[in-house]
Amino acid sequence: MTAKRQSRWGVGVVVVFALFVAVMLGITGFLMTQDANLVTDSYYEKELRYQERIQAMERTRALGALAGVEKTGDMIVVRFPRTVPQPDIGGRITLYRPADRSADRVVHIAPDSLWEQHIITASLAAGLWRCQVQWTMRQEEYYLEQPFMVP
Repeated sequence: MTAKRQSRWGVGVVVVFALFVAVMLGITGFLMTQDANLVTDSYYEKELRYQERIQAMERTRALGALAGVEKTGDMIVVRFPRTVPQPDIGGRITLYRPADRSADRVVHIAPDSLWEQHIITASLAAGLWRCQVQWTMRQEEYYLEQPFMVP
């Protein structure tokens, strides 16, 4: 009697499928344990206020060169328009780090006699930052954003 060689391709398909499912479950489990460090927790509320931000940016653009942010050495210089008395300007400057929200810094606006505010960047972590200036002048909101690199 001769022994027949049986094909076991069905077993091979089941083994490959089981390995695929096991790998997918392993990857899913690993990714579920990773920290998703979101830059902000309130995306929806910020989206609703975005139209106001666009209008503030348009008002800032209308000021032209009167307002601006400039990075010089280890300092950021924020210039404000001299169109109103200094006490009428209020707001904040946010040094925003996209890679790590815990590194963000907030500075209240207090321009000097030249209508400028100087912020030292030597203590900031190296990488990409955004200087977000939000201020109120004559009861109107203004907004300016400038990216900068810290070496």
